[in-house]
Amino acid sequence: MDVRRNHGLGHTRIEAIRLQAASLADTVFASLEPEPKEYREAYGIDRLYVVVSAKGHKRWEFRCKRAEGKWSWLGLGTYPDISAKRARENATEAAALIDSGVDLVQQKQTSKHALEVAAANTFSTSAEAWYARKEMSGRADSTLEKIRIYLDKDILPALGDLPLPDIHRKHCAALLASIEARNAFNVAKKVRGWLQQLFSQAIARGGCENNPASELLAIAGATGGCG
Repeated sequence: MDVRRNHGLGHTRIEAIRLQAASLADTVFASLEPEPKEYREAYGIDRLYVVVSAKGHKRWEFRCKRAEGKWSWLGLGTYPDISAKRARENATEAAALIDSGVDLVQQKQTSKHALEVAAANTFSTSAEAWYARKEMSGRADSTLEKIRIYLDKDILPALGDLPLPDIHRKHCAALLASIEARNAFNVAKKVRGWLQQLFSQAIARGGCENNPASELLAIAGATGGCG
């Protein structure tokens, strides 16, 4: 990545000096133009930089020294979502935490990994894996179409974004109650069975420890049970 600007492309070196010496209003950063290669422009203080990508996207980065003595870059958010004033405040807070011994770069990497793991263990991910097994097992197209309809219409909107360990029986009960509320008792019965299968597979894969879709027959609607 280029840290210095090429003369004749966007701001000149003189303009860069002006940018560092000026009040650094948001309008100044908004005027930074993209170049063929991504580059950093110094804020002028606090080891804070704005990064401009080749496509013109801008983000804030803070130059910091990690515990082992190596210099690294810490992302502080995108511009203009994070203003110049707020970016400087973030940089000041980051510097204080680093001085107290906190490795913010490692902390951010750990948090990112945790988010990636959580995203891979959502109900939606498991539901698609369960549906794929249905396809591979040779189920009739009409059956697969019916499952797909109710996955997209009822099940995924209610549970899709939730991590599997965070789904409890009350979530499944509320989903079935919403289906029964439109007198679709046969659909509710099928969905109850599908949920039990889905969570059983998730347990086998280590995605969760309990099946929150169990015991729901006890509260099924009048025509949704076995009699």
